[in-house]
Amino acid sequence: MSDEVNKYCRLGAQHLERGEPEEALHWYDRALAMDPENPIAWCGRGKACYDLGRLDRADRDFRRALRYARRRLESRGRLHRWWADEATRPYLRALHGRGLCRFWLAAYEDAARMFRRLLRLAPADPLDVRFLLGETYFRMGEVDRAIREWQHVGDDPDALYNLGLAYFYRGEFTRSVGAFRRAIFENLFLVARLTNSEIVSDVPQYSGTHYKGLDSEHAAVDYLDRCGDLWRGRPMLGRWLRSIYEHEIVRTDIKRHVGHVRLLARGNPGVGERAQLEGENTALRGSERLSHTDRKIAREVCDKLFRVEDDDDLPS
Repeated sequence: MSDEVNKYCRLGAQHLERGEPEEALHWYDRALAMDPENPIAWCGRGKACYDLGRLDRADRDFRRALRYARRRLESRGRLHRWWADEATRPYLRALHGRGLCRFWLAAYEDAARMFRRLLRLAPADPLDVRFLLGETYFRMGEVDRAIREWQHVGDDPDALYNLGLAYFYRGEFTRSVGAFRRAIFENLFLVARLTNSEIVSDVPQYSGTHYKGLDSEHAAVDYLDRCGDLWRGRPMLGRWLRSIYEHEIVRTDIKRHVGHVRLLARGNPGVGERAQLEGENTALRGSERLSHTDRKIAREVCDKLFRVEDDDDLPS
């Protein structure tokens, strides 16, 4: 890539980071005028169109980026499959962008195929597509496959809220409780919005909880923008989550969790005290600890909502 093309691509990327996709388009177009087969410029142009909501155009741009990125890789004699390899990144980014476009265009089979390929090429999932693959399967009606993907996402609140939702649909109420309890810890703003409840007041942001800010109110809004349709028109699902959220055991845990976070975020604890607080909070949120009371909560919530007398459908 020439210095001039590289400069235009950098300027385009800077405008994208500032949320200025129209300006970014200008610079990527200039780069492509000089180098029409540049995969980085096509990928950046696709991202600018994606941010502007021009999905069909973005899809075409990412497809071109994929074509030219593959050509460059093949010219090197072999395909590299590491995220750390800068020669491979344009291909991976283009594949990710096209997968997103296909997802939002409801071409779920295409999206799933691209997300699976990304995970094969970059198993560490640097582009966070495993959650999207789970959501793609869920929207295709393949609930079991969606659950398998979400089970591997860890403490991502979006995945945990959707995992609780999927278990509820499968009638696995104890597992649904477990997933939702973990999700509540990870984003307290989202549970309040989903259940039309009051947001826990004065919840501080603490970088040690989520380095990507997934515990924030902004992250909750992002989830609702993307997945809100999975909840709308399903009042029983909202009542199920609200009953879990309002359960005495869950409220006690939330109070302890918020207390830990406030001390960590506002105070100035020493190294030993900080380690102790973080250890206590990790243990509080641990799935092993929660599993001891998940079944009890599921039974009581089922009895409240469904008047269930036989709890044989509550798995151990």
